[in-house]
Amino acid sequence: MADEEYYEEPADSSEEDGNEDFVDSGGDGDSFTEVTHQSWGSRLQEQASKSIAGFVLFLAAFPLLFWNEGRAVDVSLALEEGKGAVVPVVADALDASNDGRLIHFSGEAATQDIVADLDFGIEARALKLRRVTEMYQWEEEKEERKEKVSGGGEKTVTRYTYRKVWSEQHIDSGSFNRKGSRGRSNPSSIPYPSDEFAADEIIVGVFQLSSSLIEKIDAFEALRLPAEVRDRIGDWTVHRTGNGLYVGADSDEPEIGDLKVQFEVVPSPTEISVVSRQKGNRLEPYLSKTGTVELLQVGLASADLMFNTAEEELALETWILRLAGLVAMAAGLAMLFKILETVIDRIPFFGIHMGTVVGVGTTLVAILIALPLALLTIAIAWFVARPFLSIILLLLAAGGFFGARKYANK
Repeated sequence: MADEEYYEEPADSSEEDGNEDFVDSGGDGDSFTEVTHQSWGSRLQEQASKSIAGFVLFLAAFPLLFWNEGRAVDVSLALEEGKGAVVPVVADALDASNDGRLIHFSGEAATQDIVADLDFGIEARALKLRRVTEMYQWEEEKEERKEKVSGGGEKTVTRYTYRKVWSEQHIDSGSFNRKGSRGRSNPSSIPYPSDEFAADEIIVGVFQLSSSLIEKIDAFEALRLPAEVRDRIGDWTVHRTGNGLYVGADSDEPEIGDLKVQFEVVPSPTEISVVSRQKGNRLEPYLSKTGTVELLQVGLASADLMFNTAEEELALETWILRLAGLVAMAAGLAMLFKILETVIDRIPFFGIHMGTVVGVGTTLVAILIALPLALLTIAIAWFVARPFLSIILLLLAAGGFFGARKYANK
């Protein structure tokens, strides 16, 4: 990577709104610096639009939190019902008296099907076959620094760094900086992207797994490629590199658009444990009063362990979405309040410093308002299922409102 370059913009550049200066160090994988200037009036107009967007984000957090808690309540009740209704059975014997009931068993999942990747001509007798494709692409990293200037304006120094990487996800070079990315473009898509193929029929003892259970099987291991593989795919040359394939001219000197391809399988047989509804010799989701129950775990696992694991996964998902809702609510309020910082920046002499202080203060106020509102939303969602928990959350929300009001007054 090239050494960082420094640029001193003209003295009058801050007076021109949107003025841009550029420094391009050139070469593969180096950097490009852009300096822009924005007047106070332009900042105020932009911040007004961001305030509207922040208000929309703030409002959107409420249905997200409420939906998340409702989902958590329903799934929690469904798991409780399932835990009390599940019946242990033996996978090798079919008991007609259990028809329609929620059953638990462990056994070896096996198939007679051949799963194949028709693009590359790779096949195996396995429960699943997965193709993992990485493409050599340009990647843009953006580092931004803002500096306030007198009169309420703002200078933004943005440094763009470009490097070549292997990535399973397509990187859209059309979104790169227009001037900095000259000569650095990626193909419009990944040819032969990552994909997954599953056997049509998988049996455990006398039971046939449902498609939804098959989706839950995730015990992949590397597939040992056959001695001979295709040497071409479409207009591409294919090379074998270790236990994978390289699609391109030369793996030692990769070019943008080249591919690295690996293959993984879930072997047949694989030991699994299942909780599902018996219907003849087939399995299907169990319908409870509040939702469906259908669990699968690789290896030997008791019904209690499987339900406990499902409850832990539910709790983790719920907390992640709670945090996302709280962050969305606080971020929306912070965006809504940030216009005050822009207004204060216009005050002569001490405006720049006061604007920063106001920005920190409004961010804290946004967090103090968002936290009790999030607790209140969660409490309402849990009131029917867990009234005691709901009351505790309501008390915490009330305390949060009191604290936010006290801080705001200060």
